[in-house]
Amino acid sequence: MRAIQMVRPEAGAAVVVNDLEIPTPGPGEVRVRIANTAICGTDRHIFHWDPSIRHMITPPVIIGHEFCGYVHACGDGVVGWSQGTYVSAEMHIVCNKCRACQAGNHHICENTQIAGLHRNGCFAEFVVVPASNLVRLDPAIVPPHIGSFLDALGNAVHTVQAASSIAGRHVLLSGYGAIGALAAAVVQFEGAKSLTITEVQPGHLERARKWVAGLDSRVPVFVHNPAEEPNLVAQVREQTSGGVDAVLEMSGSPAAIHAGMQMLYPGGEMMQLGIPSASDLMLQDFSREFIFKGLTWRGILGRRMFATWDEMLGLLQRGLNVEHIVTHRLPLSSFHAGMALLDAGQAHKVVLDPTC
Repeated sequence: MRAIQMVRPEAGAAVVVNDLEIPTPGPGEVRVRIANTAICGTDRHIFHWDPSIRHMITPPVIIGHEFCGYVHACGDGVVGWSQGTYVSAEMHIVCNKCRACQAGNHHICENTQIAGLHRNGCFAEFVVVPASNLVRLDPAIVPPHIGSFLDALGNAVHTVQAASSIAGRHVLLSGYGAIGALAAAVVQFEGAKSLTITEVQPGHLERARKWVAGLDSRVPVFVHNPAEEPNLVAQVREQTSGGVDAVLEMSGSPAAIHAGMQMLYPGGEMMQLGIPSASDLMLQDFSREFIFKGLTWRGILGRRMFATWDEMLGLLQRGLNVEHIVTHRLPLSSFHAGMALLDAGQAHKVVLDPTC
């Protein structure tokens, strides 16, 4: 089978299209024939061999962790799944033994293995996953190009729903990358009082403004470039009767985190999905706002297993529209072209098809 494999620990050229053996499912595992898969920000970090990711991956490994497809073969002991069933899968593989797992918090398992990093992933024609990680999909609600990035949609839904409430509240979203764009769609769909989007990357700004222009909604949505608006904090406070109630922080930018804290109304909450560099983030820069305004700051990791999956599939069934997130659809063999589009800021979600 064709697969996108990182063959050695270095940037760019170490990620190649290889011809590998079709994997065999072991006991309790299922082999899935991939229909569509999508490039994630994590895959970009791997491709560029960023320092933040190097400790998590040991080549050679097939990368990729967002996909949908069809059950192809079942290992010993697997029941309840039949060939041809349309599925996706949670690609965080947990131990079910640690304190977090035993408390029902599998998404923060201390022994998590992530497919596409610690073990072979889904940028291939086939992938093997534990049967317990499969999620059944309805093709009438989740077509394959949407099913390819449910992992990312789950991150967005988890971030939004980590807030105590969204409906009827002023929300700030900093960072309109793919997950930020998905989160914005969820916030708008769930009926926030207002949504303010901040972004500095030109391509993402353009896509945000295009999305807002096409909305037919009672929810006011504002798009700002903080680099060009020095009085933005005061402006947002004025637009939101003194400040926003919730910040969805997707960028990892210390400047965006600080601005978000300044824009938060006292007693507000920040959901932090973006990962700042440890060398850039200085907590003393934020402590005064954090303490004296009585703010809540929540770290967000992955998706709740499997409550978030149920919630996001319910949102799609109710009519959540995320079609605009898919900007490019390419053959699997065009992975490098897709990565170049993302690096240039010309894409949100690049969906790859291993069947062509």
